[in-house]
Amino acid sequence: MTIDGEALLEALRAQWPDVVVEGNTPLGGGQWATMARLRLAGIPDGVPADLVLRVVPDAEMGAKELAVQAAMHDAGIATPQVRLTGPAGGPLGGAWALMDHAAGASLISGLDGGAAIAGFPGLLGRLPIQLADTMTRIHGIDPGPVAERARQAAPGAPMTVDELLPHLRARAEAADHPDLDRALDRLAASRPDQRDAVVCHGDLHPLNLLQDDGGDDRRGDGASTVTVLDWTAAVVAPAGYDLALTHTFLRHPPLDAPPALRPVLNAGARFIARGFLRRYRVTNPGTDLDDLDWYRALHGARVLVDVIGWSRTDDDRSRTHPWRHLAPTAARTLGKVTGTHVHLD
Repeated sequence: MTIDGEALLEALRAQWPDVVVEGNTPLGGGQWATMARLRLAGIPDGVPADLVLRVVPDAEMGAKELAVQAAMHDAGIATPQVRLTGPAGGPLGGAWALMDHAAGASLISGLDGGAAIAGFPGLLGRLPIQLADTMTRIHGIDPGPVAERARQAAPGAPMTVDELLPHLRARAEAADHPDLDRALDRLAASRPDQRDAVVCHGDLHPLNLLQDDGGDDRRGDGASTVTVLDWTAAVVAPAGYDLALTHTFLRHPPLDAPPALRPVLNAGARFIARGFLRRYRVTNPGTDLDDLDWYRALHGARVLVDVIGWSRTDDDRSRTHPWRHLAPTAARTLGKVTGTHVHLD
């Protein structure tokens, strides 16, 4: 989707009167937001010319995402710096933010079909370490200031598991799916203790990380920079919340591949998923992982609420979003924990 040039200029000039838009290129990969890469002139000193515009349909969730992203950037996590924001209802329609363009490519860039097989040997050793170490850095940030900043910006957005559960329940009820209603009720009734909470990204998978082998070396050790994107699903919760989502994504990668190649992909996926959990345990030996199955079921509910809701409204994401590949696994996982079979339409 192309962002209208005149509307863009009007929105930007309300805060940067001398700005000139020299480039406006749509960006793919934004399953929720509309994004474009911009090349700007006439901007304040210290702001890079290459920036990314992100327009979101839900102002409350967008405000939460940006607040968490800004807080994590200030705490030292490699994530794009937010330079400018604008409210919903303006020239661009939705709430929007202008942030630094992050150099690099997805950790699994180009892996699809036969290329996935060719690229697996390198992934087997690299991907578990990159994901586990990035997650460890995120979990090391003090959650208090991050949560406070998010609540000030978006008081109605869920920032804990206790707030997320009724949010999912309301969306399941709106989708008119009694099986999903029952499963969520049973899941809430068995909620584990929420002590030892950390900042959880909530959607940490290879598509939300960019690796740059030629950019600045923020860590000072010669390693490539891994930049974290998309903080929409961030919450403050036990580490199991993050681990369960990432493990599920790795164990059941939402890649399109010919049926003949699936056994090889599945074997590699099992290896990577085990390696990820093993690496996290080594770097975080005191973390309690006893409730991983419950958190896997919670993320299964997240997936199903989205996919079923999109299907009910004939939203294109029901056919294009990676969640569609995970829906059968999500239903099985949720059913295993709650004893409720959720039928997929």
